Amino acid sequence: MVKEEEKPRSAMGFTVERLNALSDGVFAVAITLLVVSIAIPTIRGTVTSSKLAHGLAELWPHFFAYGLSFVIIGMFWVSHHALFSAIRKVDRGLIWLNMLYLLLIVFMPYPTSILALFGQTSVAVILYAAVLGAAALVQALLGFYATHKRRLVDDEFEKREADQYIRHSLETSGVFLLSIVIAVFNSSAAQFFWILLFFVQLADGLIFKKGTRKAKTKEQEVA
Repeated sequence: MVKEEEKPRSAMGFTVERLNALSDGVFAVAITLLVVSIAIPTIRGTVTSSKLAHGLAELWPHFFAYGLSFVIIGMFWVSHHALFSAIRKVDRGLIWLNMLYLLLIVFMPYPTSILALFGQTSVAVILYAAVLGAAALVQALLGFYATHKRRLVDDEFEKREADQYIRHSLETSGVFLLSIVIAVFNSSAAQFFWILLFFVQLADGLIFKKGTRKAKTKEQEVA
């Protein structure tokens, strides 16, 4: 068992655990602030169940923006956790890349609110897509920086895992950045385009999982 004093320390005395604690706190704040994007129904006159139901129904863009952002931040958190579970030490480069990443994560409730209120405009859609696309791109940079030439990971860390992490991040970034072009012409189509993200991730998992099985089979045959 590793003793406390034997844990690898790095730039400015930071440990992986401390950087993880900060990151988890920022993710928690960002997810909590998302609920602010859901407005309260405006009801004129006497409040009745039918008026309230109608008012809630009119707020579907707010619930859509909230649900979408919640799922995507959740995906970012899972990916971030997967990467940092493999990292054994940190340096200044990783610290500041992670800070840039967290800056974008905690900012996400703002474009989510803008999307909920003005989702019919191209500007709102472009702002939302730009922030999420940038966050996914920085996430890919984090993975590349930490795993390139095994800079901050163990020797046992498999390159295949790093490639998968970076590939998924770039796929996410690509979907959102491409939607910016679509939003210039049609903001609604751009929002529907985001659904493609989940199919891309699913297809990626199926294709590369099959490739991994073939590679393992060949290795066993050679052995």
